Amino acid sequence: MKLVGILPVRNEAWILGLSARVALAWCDELVILDHASTDTSRWIVDAIAAENYAADRIARLAVRDGQWDEMTHREMMLQVARKRKATHIIIIDADEILTANLLPIIRDAVIAMPSGFIMSLPGYNLRGSLDRYHVNGIWGNRWFSLCFQDDPNLSWQGDCFHSREPGGMRLRQYQPVAQGDGGVMHLWGVSERRLKAKHALYKITERLRWPQKRVEGIDQEYSWAIHGDSRERSLGTPDTWGYGDVPAAWWGQYREQWGKYLDVDAVPWQEAECRRLIEEYGPEPFSRLDLFGVV
Repeated sequence: MKLVGILPVRNEAWILGLSARVALAWCDELVILDHASTDTSRWIVDAIAAENYAADRIARLAVRDGQWDEMTHREMMLQVARKRKATHIIIIDADEILTANLLPIIRDAVIAMPSGFIMSLPGYNLRGSLDRYHVNGIWGNRWFSLCFQDDPNLSWQGDCFHSREPGGMRLRQYQPVAQGDGGVMHLWGVSERRLKAKHALYKITERLRWPQKRVEGIDQEYSWAIHGDSRERSLGTPDTWGYGDVPAAWWGQYREQWGKYLDVDAVPWQEAECRRLIEEYGPEPFSRLDLFGVV
């Protein structure tokens, strides 16, 4: 068995030093795709690769075109993982961290997964703190696809965003961990400033990429993360969202690395990118989007 993680990166210096090291604690190798980063992400990868335990365990790709082509990027990483003889592909985003309590058992769980399945673990969307996560509403009780046994029929194709699982064949769900017992911590909302900037850029990007899409639909899709949607109360809105405390065991030994590898308050690069795109294309295409005060 050989576990190879695929990790796309764009200006993730605020967390990459931690998330990549955690991934290497249970994956055999990592394929890291640097998409037009302008921060210190590439030097962080250099530093990790220079460490003795990681010298031959990182493959790097670089894409300098600033246009986000998620499916192409994921497929590029998949092909490199195959060249490195991966038996299992691990899907990791730069702001995701496996809870520390699962490190001793995660590889055994992968071994136990039957072929034709994809492993999903509980996903905890952290909000406003490294020690708080959503427990209900649209951001609570989530499952994150994490691992699949490779098959030549599997691939990422098409022109779309946020398609985490590969296509080409139907994969059944394998869920070896119950909600509340650990899984994947998503540091997506630890900084409200970063969360707003990220979703503002999603809106702008979709408006440019698919101008035929309804503006209202784009606006609604990415506003849920910030203030919910009052027209669909069943999905949960801020006045009904509940939060839980992250158990100490989920951070475990990682907590000692916060000061060295984690900068929650770093200025989000998406703010400058939003301003650049509006300056380039003018304000009119985005006039009906709520950009959360980012621009």
